[in-house]
Amino acid sequence: METYRVGMIGVGRKGTQHARAYDLNPRAEIAAAADPDPENLELFRGRYDVPCYADYGEMLAREGLDIAAPILPVRPNPEVVIACAEAGVRAVLCEKPLAVSLEEADRMVEACRAHRVRFGAGDLDRNLPAFATARQRLDQGAIGALRSITFHGGSGGEISGGGCQILSLMRMFAGEAEAAWAIGWMADDPWSDHDQGAAGYVRFVTGLEAFIQRQPDSRGRGFEVAGERGVLRYTNEVLSLWVAPDSVETPGRDDLIEVEGLFPAGSVYGRRSSEYDDDGWRWPGDRNVASVQALIEALDRGEDPGGSGDNGRRVLELAIALRESHRRGHAAVQLFLADWGLRLYPHAGRMDNKKAQMGHDAYMAQVRAATRE
Repeated sequence: METYRVGMIGVGRKGTQHARAYDLNPRAEIAAAADPDPENLELFRGRYDVPCYADYGEMLAREGLDIAAPILPVRPNPEVVIACAEAGVRAVLCEKPLAVSLEEADRMVEACRAHRVRFGAGDLDRNLPAFATARQRLDQGAIGALRSITFHGGSGGEISGGGCQILSLMRMFAGEAEAAWAIGWMADDPWSDHDQGAAGYVRFVTGLEAFIQRQPDSRGRGFEVAGERGVLRYTNEVLSLWVAPDSVETPGRDDLIEVEGLFPAGSVYGRRSSEYDDDGWRWPGDRNVASVQALIEALDRGEDPGGSGDNGRRVLELAIALRESHRRGHAAVQLFLADWGLRLYPHAGRMDNKKAQMGHDAYMAQVRAATRE
């Protein structure tokens, strides 16, 4: 099996985590790194004996990379992803959200398509194996025709940043169907172009309905995917499938029986990232490892992963549509949105370099904590 050469772009806190996820994958080899911050780069060079560059363009031109991994703030992300596609790499995996505007997101997706580059966007929950198993069972008709998806326990303070996990899972369990309409309520000021919590309703072209609740409640964070004959439940840690026996003609909640042994008994996230392994590295997290694996498998197949750049573009569109609905008096907004210049700025910690925001010492302490020193 082919081993893919990986070039890291941005080797700070999150970039180092991604690098470790690639390093743990037998199909990937960290071949080079680039970062304009000499301190980040020197620390990375001490961990991986690979060529390091201040200019990512020079790295792309010289290293013959298969995979480019730009793990960057949102502001520079579109420019760098497009440059990677044009440089001739075979795949790109960046972080989330992928852009501020739909126009930027569209240019990123189209550049990758034009150059036949496989494009993944985000270290996403949907890449975890348990969710892939759940999707497969639902596609096989385990709970009959799907009727609704409900996200409860609140959307948090970001519908585009961290909230993109909700919208991405929604699209996954809707079978990647096109969204037809959205109605939304923003947590704060609907006229702000900055990210915030949201609630809303999305109707897909298939007739499937999805609901996002804004306020936390006693159920905690999670979701339910309900069908004619069962329900998939997620508690933000534990996943379970409940199905009615074939003998029950019109099942209700009390008729449902849990399918045993299908999912992990504990958290779908597995090991916690605070743990160190035998090599002295902090575990990057099951989700990050799964996201890297999903990209490699997609590259093998010659297609984008499920958590693709196109998925990131459509998730951003859904987030903006919820806000646009609130601006229009909570009217239903038809998708696709006509105005691709609409913007949704993520929180400062996602938009720009965290070192300047957190302070040098606090930030570098987190980067150094990737290994036991």
